[in-house]
Amino acid sequence: MIDMKFRNLLVGPVVVGSLLLAGCGSSGSENTEDLPTSAADAGGLDELVKKAKEEGEVSLYAATTEKSTSAWVQHFEDKYGIPVKLYRDGSTTLYQKWAQEVQGGVNNADIVVQNVQQLWQDAADKGWVTDYRTENYDAFDFDEVLPDSGLAGIAYPMHQSIGAVAWNTERATPEQQKLLNEDPVAALAHPAFKGQIALGDTGGATTAGNYANIILNQADEYGWDWLQGVADNDPALFESQIPIAEQLVKGEYTVTFGTDTLYNDYIAKGAPIEYKYPDPTSAAIWMVGLPTQTPHPYAARLFMEWATSDEGHDLMAELGTGTGTRTGWVDEREVAQEPWYAKPVVWYGMATDPELQGDKFGDFVSRVNETLNS
Repeated sequence: MIDMKFRNLLVGPVVVGSLLLAGCGSSGSENTEDLPTSAADAGGLDELVKKAKEEGEVSLYAATTEKSTSAWVQHFEDKYGIPVKLYRDGSTTLYQKWAQEVQGGVNNADIVVQNVQQLWQDAADKGWVTDYRTENYDAFDFDEVLPDSGLAGIAYPMHQSIGAVAWNTERATPEQQKLLNEDPVAALAHPAFKGQIALGDTGGATTAGNYANIILNQADEYGWDWLQGVADNDPALFESQIPIAEQLVKGEYTVTFGTDTLYNDYIAKGAPIEYKYPDPTSAAIWMVGLPTQTPHPYAARLFMEWATSDEGHDLMAELGTGTGTRTGWVDEREVAQEPWYAKPVVWYGMATDPELQGDKFGDFVSRVNETLNS
C-alpha cells in the first residue's frame, strides 16, 4: 500500500515564462480571419478534404489515454489518408505546454482534447481557440452539458467520465453492500468502512467535481460534515485513480469514490466490481477544440468535422468507455446491460458554481485536502 498526500494541483490561471521550444513547430496560419468558420465556408466538405490532404498532416494534443486515442485517430487516418501526429499528456500539463507555445508564438497544435472546462474558458478568453461550426453542431445540447460556459461551437463535448462510488463485491460484506446500495455517498462516512477506502487526488477534474457536488451542491444532505466522516474512516490517499482501480479489482481495498470509466473494461472482463452514481453525480467532459493559430488549418477543420460527427463522437465514447454527449447517442456499452447499472443524473454546475470561482477553487481544494489528511 502506498499512501500519498494529495497534490494541490489547482485548475487556475496558467503561469508561463518566456521559455520557447527552440526549433519546434511552426508559426501557424497567419491570416486567421480568412480561414473558414464552417465546411460550407471552405466550399463544402469535399473541398475541405482536398485542402486537408494537400496539407498532409494533423497535429493532435490529447489528454485522453494513449491507447484509446491512438485507436480513435486510426479511423480518421484510414478514412482520409491523413496521418495524425499525437502528443499526449494530462489535461493540466498539456494545457501548460500549449499555453507556453502559444505565448511564445509557436503553434504546434491543430486540435486539442482535454477535460477541464475552466481551462477551455481560459483559452477562449485569451483568444487561443476559435468558433468553428461543424456540420454536426446541432447534435450537441450545449445549454445542458456546458451551461453558461460560452463555449458553444468552441469546445465540443465528446464523452463523459462520471463520478461513481465503486466497490469490490467479493471483499464487501453483505452489510456493507446494503449500505452502498442504499446511499453510496453516506456509506463512505459509515464506520463499517474504516480503513477500507481509497481516494484519488482532487487535482483530477472528476475527483474535484465529485467533492464539489457532494460538499457544495448537496450541502444540505452531506456537506463538510460528510467529508469529516470520510476522513474519520482513515482513507488511503493516492495521487492517481489508476492504481486505485487496479488495487480495488485485486481486493486491496473495499470501496472508492472515483470515475466510472476506469472500471468498465474490468467489469467487461468479469472483475468483481459494481458501482453506483450519487444522485445527482458530477462529470468531467472530454472536449475537442480548434486552436486559432494552427500549422495545418484545413486538416484541423476536417478533423473537427470528423471528431464531432456521429461516427467520430461514438468511437471516442466507445473507446473511452464513457457516456456520449450528442443528442440521440445510444448506450450500447456492456456495463449498461448489467442488472445493477442505473443511468446517471448529472450535475454540470462545477465550472460555474460561485463558490468555486477564482481563488475560491484553490481554497476549496485546500480545505478538502486538509480535512482528509487530518
